[in-house]
Amino acid sequence: MSQRAPSLSVLLLTEDSGTEAFATFQKLAKELLKQVDAYVQTQQERLAFEPVRSKEALQALHANVWKSDKPRDRQKQVALLGTLATQLMLENGWALFHFDGDRSWANRASSENVAKFRERVWEKVRLLIRMKLEGRDTEAGRPVVPDELDERATRRMTRLKQIVPFYSIEAWLFQNTQEALRLCHSHYQGRDAERFQQWEQDRAALDEVLKPKEEVCLGAKHNLDLASQGFPSREARSAGKSFEAVVQSLAQDEELRDALSRTYAYE
Repeated sequence: MSQRAPSLSVLLLTEDSGTEAFATFQKLAKELLKQVDAYVQTQQERLAFEPVRSKEALQALHANVWKSDKPRDRQKQVALLGTLATQLMLENGWALFHFDGDRSWANRASSENVAKFRERVWEKVRLLIRMKLEGRDTEAGRPVVPDELDERATRRMTRLKQIVPFYSIEAWLFQNTQEALRLCHSHYQGRDAERFQQWEQDRAALDEVLKPKEEVCLGAKHNLDLASQGFPSREARSAGKSFEAVVQSLAQDEELRDALSRTYAYE
């Protein structure tokens, strides 16, 4: 008997390239989706978080190669765009794409990364999906209606979600102040503990810190621990900044909410 396919397949893409980057983003993705639907089931057989398996597509993700203008990076970008289009065309396929805003939250409107993502990734994937939809219609003998194709392609693109922390993903991870304090005392003789205590009292301040991983001893060395050990999603939302903004954006998508509900719906 064949195994039933998961109700939801979510491709996870992150600009971070460390050995624990995927696992860290997977933990955060679960927390984000749980804030959208508290009942979502995240077991692999219900909700499959998929890594990027193409070597070239992975290379396009790291070090912001996806927004490069260099000819040598073109093939990597093509691989990334194709990977995304293939995922979004799946019946149950979605994608969460993490890149840092590289700005304070207060200056988020000036984020180059957000603007270039729309131009270099979103628009190009939409064109690929339009081509795929047109091919399906032609193969099935259905009339090709350009305006309708545009609308269908744009609607399918809502399945590509940009996950943008400001300034960087550490602004979210450092919201786990209790685990951060434990790490400070366990590994760094309590260094920077006072800073984390201050952030615990003023959680909104973290989104305004430029390059937060350079501000404290933890750097990016303990990101998986911070994402895994009791990550305080509600407290992160209470800051009212980039984590909350992403949750609200996801929650406004009715198709996503329906997809999440299928992870615990029984026929």
